Amino acid sequence: MGSTRNSPSAWREAQTAEDLCACALGFLAGELLSFPGWGAPNLDEESDTLVPTLKRCCQAGFLTVASQPAGTELPGADGRMERRRAFVTGFASTHALEHMGRELPDGLVLFAHESSMLDLECGMVVGERGDDAFLLAGGAAGPLELDFFREESTVQAAQDLASWSFVSLIDENWNRDDRLWSHLDRVLAP
Repeated sequence: MGSTRNSPSAWREAQTAEDLCACALGFLAGELLSFPGWGAPNLDEESDTLVPTLKRCCQAGFLTVASQPAGTELPGADGRMERRRAFVTGFASTHALEHMGRELPDGLVLFAHESSMLDLECGMVVGERGDDAFLLAGGAAGPLELDFFREESTVQAAQDLASWSFVSLIDENWNRDDRLWSHLDRVLAP
């Protein structure tokens, strides 16, 4: 797949889910300035520390589409204080999913759904602002995320990705940021 840094053509040349993972690696490395469904040329600054683990995920067959580090007492967009749980969501190959669920440490919750399933009522709150939930993860949102890949990649790649599971790994504890990421680093190591 040949593309320039400012072109989304690498995504449009992808033929498999593994090719999409390679494109995601390019995005995480700053070599590609687009990611299907993400309206910015790079990650939010808060996710910079997650990049090595997110790269490892992509290399292992886990195409991440959303993630955040944990944190408490963070200033929210409306001035109220926020707290967040560490989580990562994406499409996982059977192999990656098996490894992610292996020896799951206490306090980590793994949600896995068929990519065709849509159920946004399941899952758990991963972001609160004041007393209000503002972010959920763990729901079966595969069809919604697949739409982005159908729009910005090939039919073949999106169909291959649809054969993977839609997965979220969440730390139940607020402000604990090491357990989830170290688990992924350990179980998805080459």
